[in-house]
This record gives sequence, C-alpha cells and structure tokens, in this order.
Amino acid sequence: MDYEKGIEIMMNALKGFHGRFKKMYGQAAMRLDDSTYLMTEGNYPLSGISEDGIVVCDINSDGIGEIFRSMKDVNALIVGCSQDTVAVSERKEPLPVTLEDLAHLTGPELMIIPDASPASIIRGLKDSSVCLISGTGALAVGSNLRKAVAGAQIVEKACEAEVHGSLLGGTVTLPTDAAAKCRKDFVTDYVNRNESADVAHVAYMGFDEAEFALRSQLIEYGKDLVRHDLAYGSWGNLSVRINEEEMLITPSSIDYFEIKPEDLVRINISTLDYGSQRIPSTFTGVHAALYREFPDCSAVIHTHSNAMSVFAACRAGFKIKEPDMNALIGDVLVTDPFIPGTPESVATIIETMRETHAAVIPNHGAIFTGPSLDVVFAIAEAVEIRARNLLGFDSRPDDDEQ
Repeated sequence: MDYEKGIEIMMNALKGFHGRFKKMYGQAAMRLDDSTYLMTEGNYPLSGISEDGIVVCDINSDGIGEIFRSMKDVNALIVGCSQDTVAVSERKEPLPVTLEDLAHLTGPELMIIPDASPASIIRGLKDSSVCLISGTGALAVGSNLRKAVAGAQIVEKACEAEVHGSLLGGTVTLPTDAAAKCRKDFVTDYVNRNESADVAHVAYMGFDEAEFALRSQLIEYGKDLVRHDLAYGSWGNLSVRINEEEMLITPSSIDYFEIKPEDLVRINISTLDYGSQRIPSTFTGVHAALYREFPDCSAVIHTHSNAMSVFAACRAGFKIKEPDMNALIGDVLVTDPFIPGTPESVATIIETMRETHAAVIPNHGAIFTGPSLDVVFAIAEAVEIRARNLLGFDSRPDDDEQ
C-alpha cells in the first residue's frame, strides 16, 4: 500500500470515533507494508487526527514495530483513552464480560495488562483482539483499522456498562460457557462468513425500481447506524419487508460501508429460504418471525449502542412517560434471557414486542420495529438518547474540561 492510500484509509477509519457525545483520545497505528507503518503522534482526540499528525515508522524498530513483526495477522492497532475505560483499567482483576459483542472479541474476561510494553501487549492479546492497559484505557487490534476502531468502541461501551450499571442495580455477567462459545463461534465461523469462494462474489441481480430503492435505503440506514453510534463494525442488523412473502436483510459479518445492493439478502418470510445469495444476518429468524406475527411491521432494526448496552448488561428497561412518545414507542421492555439462535429466543422477543416497539435484549443489545425504516430508525435513535439522559452520559463534564 502506498503512502497516500494509507493516509486516506487511516483518516477515514479514525472518523469512526465521531465524538458525538464524548471524545476518545489516544494513538493509532496501521501497517503499510512489510517494512513500514503509519502512526499518529501524541495523545489527541482520535476523531480529529489530520495528515500532519501522522508519521511513517520503520517496522523493524522497537515498540509498535515489534508488535507488528510478532503478530502477522494484525495490521492495525488502537490505544483509546476515555473516562470510563481508564476507570475500569485501574482495577486489579480482569473484567467479567457482560455483553455478547465483547465476548466475541475476548471470551469470558477482558484482560487488564500492566503496561503498554510490546511484551505485555503480545501476551495480553494471545487469545483476544482487545484488552485494557492499566491506568491508560482500551487497546484493540485488527486485520484492518476499521475493525480495530470497532473493537476499541466495543470495549468502551462495556466499560460504560460497568461504571454506570450501578444506577440500574449492577451488570449481569454472561455465563462463562456462553461467553466462551461466543468467542469460538466468532473466530471459527463469523469472521469467515461471506468470504468463501461460493459467496465472496455475488452476481449482480436485476431489481425492479422499487426494490432497488429499498436496497439503497437499507444500505444508507446501515451506514447511519454506525454514523450515529448505534452499532459498530458489522454488529447489529436491519431488514425491510418487500411484500407479504419476502424481506430484505443485511448480510452477516460485512462492514456496513462495504455492503453493495446485491449483498442484501432477499428471504422468504415463511420458509427462510434465500437460495444462492450471501449468508444473511444471524438474527434472520427473529426478523422473519416479527413480520409473520405483526402484519403492520415493515422494518426491523437491531442495535448495539452505548447507552442501551448498559441497560442490556443490567437486564433493565425503562418507562417512557410522555404520552405522545409512549403512543409511538411504548415502554422500553426487557425480553427474557435466552440462548441466541434457539426457538425460545424468537418466542421471547415476539412476546415482548406485543407490548412495545422497543425492547432490550439481555447481555446483547436492543431491537426496534415499526411501519418503515425511517420511523424505526427515529425510534432507535430517540430511545438511545433517552437512555443516555437517564444514565447521565450527557451531563458529565466534557473530556476537554477535565
């Protein structure tokens, strides 16, 4: 990769730290080739890095160069500091995992390494792509910078859950075996989905004008999930009803900014058949069941946002007291805990959604339904903002003032 392309990729990826509600400070590094890597200078807001703040480094040097030399599958690294990641990193013991997306990256525990030396980092990431550095904050690595950014953001919201969960009665730890299975499934299956030879290149299909418009709308709302901090990386999913028999849903494990119209999966709502298309989201069964059960439902969005993840980690919901808003959404209810992918998981979500358009999925995230994508997205964003207000996220001092 040449320098200009590397700079472009790095700056675009770091814009993923939007700083919409608060800023994450730190440094980022990205492998250019076998001999060099790019690194940001200083400890600045990651969302505001400019080309002037990026330098080229020798990969044969000490420090980050040693990490890249030792970890051949790692092409990007983020050290991110925020109020909550620093607070949790000062603990003496590993952090038990309470959210499934973090379990995908690290298994049952989030390790806290003693320092940022290459030896400590390499040991801390032996079976994980994220950890905490004592007194510093989050560390995330990935095969590309977008994945490292998403990893740092997932660690950040897990730390937010730990810090702010006391307001909701405390977090509930994922069972060790369930968290270990999340990690195993992620590294052996999830990350490789839609990359095998038979699905990596899906032929462009002819769509009529109406379906092409729906596909384009679904892609843009997927990007907006990330832009509005409602999901990170490829976590979360969206779908829209095409007609009484079919729906469109986002594919599994593909970055929202890489999804093309032909990547979206057209699925029979009754049979879940989809033929020779990409592998759809793991939540496909839930989406299809919602369309079968609720004829007025035409769109479904599943999020992994920061404040709602605190409620998910604590298995808590909240009431919406404003009459107009409650009429549109209902109270934010909590589904029963379940094992993902089981018939029970679908049944408990269906039963909960009979009373609301917004529900918390324990240790996982949130799900929203409604008559159209624009309405459901507005519901998801409004509920996240309300959750932030209830947790006091927006009343905390800005990082610049601390």
